[in-house]
Amino acid sequence: MGLIATIKGWFSPLLAKFRAFLAAIFRGAVEETLAALKDIALQAVMAVAADPGLVTDDSRRKEALRRLSALAEERGIQAGDSLKNLAIELAVQYFKATK
Repeated sequence: MGLIATIKGWFSPLLAKFRAFLAAIFRGAVEETLAALKDIALQAVMAVAADPGLVTDDSRRKEALRRLSALAEERGIQAGDSLKNLAIELAVQYFKATK
């Protein structure tokens, strides 16, 4: 066995554990951020649903994202648009189910 293969054999288990550690941290961060966004996403969706000026689904979606982004910024919650859109979609499904 060569030196490189030996070193790779030593570090492979460590690298696998480090990757698992990072994945767990990432999952936890996403879950925490979604939990922080859920209430304000529902507020944004309810406000958009009550706005008679928004007639298309696209205009509602954009306005919900705008409102959610503003509320998140006010509360110091940092999240990417994809996570905000997920929170909005979950809020829409909840809103429809409880209507």
